[in-house]
Amino acid sequence: MDLDTFFTLLYVFIDNWYKAEGARLMQRHAGPALQMSDSEVLTIAIAGQWREGVPWRSERSLVRYLEVHGRRWFPRMLKRSAFNYRVRHLWAALVRLQQVLAEALTDEKDLYEVVDCVPLPACSRAQAYRSHHWLDWSRMGHGGTHGGWFFGDQLLMSVTPKGLITGWLLGDAQTDDRWLLQAFLSQRAGKPELLPPARRPRNGQARELHPPVGQLLPLTAVGVGNPRPYLADRGFNGARWQQHWRSRYVAEVITIPPDNAPDAWLKPSKRWLKHHRQKIDTIFAFLTDVFGLARLQAHSRWGQITRLAAKCAALNFAIWLNHQLARPLLAFATLLC
Repeated sequence: MDLDTFFTLLYVFIDNWYKAEGARLMQRHAGPALQMSDSEVLTIAIAGQWREGVPWRSERSLVRYLEVHGRRWFPRMLKRSAFNYRVRHLWAALVRLQQVLAEALTDEKDLYEVVDCVPLPACSRAQAYRSHHWLDWSRMGHGGTHGGWFFGDQLLMSVTPKGLITGWLLGDAQTDDRWLLQAFLSQRAGKPELLPPARRPRNGQARELHPPVGQLLPLTAVGVGNPRPYLADRGFNGARWQQHWRSRYVAEVITIPPDNAPDAWLKPSKRWLKHHRQKIDTIFAFLTDVFGLARLQAHSRWGQITRLAAKCAALNFAIWLNHQLARPLLAFATLLC
């Protein structure tokens, strides 16, 4: 698909949604007329997340490209600082766009969701030790597909079997995966809280669980609750946690029990869960390779959240567009040329 067709389809979808719902999310104050409409800014923000099949590799190069070659699409293109300011004020609209796109393609055949965390390194470990990084809320953590230590944050995400992102939550690298899921599930249940599971009365040696110190946000990006179970890896294990989520939020979290547990699974059951959980690893890979997740290059928490919201909305729009064109849903890299 050429860029002219892509920008047209993306703008029409966003503008129709904005006129029907999005305008109510924005609170406008008295002042001069806007140089660019919110629909135009949202269109550029989402299109700018692509890193495959496009002539730009970053938000800065996108703005430069549109200033030179994009006047036929956006004749009143803003300068980079003004554009960044407008996009950050539209972060809630980007979150809602991602959710609307997920709702449009989710149906009763989607029997579960898959949840997992992915590291968001802010810089290398050497840079973190050598100097003070501007993302001063970031911490040193351990995890990810390849393991090892990293400095930054981590992103909890929930996806459907089609690959649609239904919700996400950001926390620092030190936060335990289960606390992220606790905030995620409690928000979806309508009562956000960092409440640990009850201690077993006969187990006096059980470690007391303390809520994380860092922020978990934005809660609006979590999405709405649903009766579907959540498939997770061993990082979300714990009989007390799973019983806590089941009884308090009516949320079923399915993980592989420890091999020495009384209810340990057989190999066929483990293979079944690993097979169905592969979808979220695929989505993380596409977010990294096609939408530049590993290089957010944000200098503030506000900017970090805005860029994450734009990338999630871009991925869901790509799935929606592939569906409209009768293409493979996850054919992102070949969508634009």
